[in-house]
Amino acid sequence: MGKEIILLAESKKYNNLCIAGIDRSTGDWIRIVSHDSGVSHAVKVEDAIYEDGSVPELLDIVEIECNGCQFNYYQLENYVYDPGYYWSKIGRATIKDVLKIHPLEHKDFIFHNTDKRVHKDYLLELNDKEKYSLMLIRPTRIKVHVRQWPNRKDVTMSFDYRGNRYSYLSITDIDHEQRYLAWEPNDYSLRDGTLLVISLGECYKRDNCHYKLIATIID
Repeated sequence: MGKEIILLAESKKYNNLCIAGIDRSTGDWIRIVSHDSGVSHAVKVEDAIYEDGSVPELLDIVEIECNGCQFNYYQLENYVYDPGYYWSKIGRATIKDVLKIHPLEHKDFIFHNTDKRVHKDYLLELNDKEKYSLMLIRPTRIKVHVRQWPNRKDVTMSFDYRGNRYSYLSITDIDHEQRYLAWEPNDYSLRDGTLLVISLGECYKRDNCHYKLIATIID
C-alpha cells in the first residue's frame, strides 16, 4: 500500500522521528509510524531516506510503502511504513498547494480544551468521529519562550487561537528548536501569519496525560 503525502512534520521523538503529512489524493492527515514499540513506534532515522541517501524535507511530496493502519484510542491517522523500501520523492509542494486540499483547521479548541495537555480518560470516552491528533493552524500573538534552568535550556511557545490563549507548549520541530536554543533566554514574538502543525503526543505516564506539541513551525 503506497501512501503519497505532502510532508508537513518531521519532528523529534525518542532520538528518532515523528513523520506526518497530508494525503495528496484525499487531503486527510497521515502519520507514518513503525512497528517498533521500543521507540514508541517512531520512524527510525535510518529508514526515512531516499534511495540516493538524501533525507525528506518539509513540503516534499513523498511516496511511502505502508503495511496498513495502526490506529489507537487517541490517534486515528497512523499508517505503518515498510522498512524494506526506500521512500520516493515525487516532487515539491507549496503551502498554497497544501491549503487547496487541506484548509486550515477551524475547530473551537486545540485537542478539546485550552490546556497544554489532555487526560487519557477524556480521550477514551470519545467516539472515533471526535478523535483527531494533528492540526494545521494560523495562530496570533505567538511568543517563543527561551528558558535557562540549572541543568538545561528549553524552548516553548504560547499563542492565541480562536479567542483562547495556549501557553508553554513544547517545541519538537528539530530545526526551529535548535535555532531558538541558540538565542539568549527571553520571550520573543513571531509575526502573525506563521503556521503551526500541532500534534497530540503519547501518554505521559506520570500524570496519564497527552501533551500538545509544536511539531512544525512554518514561517
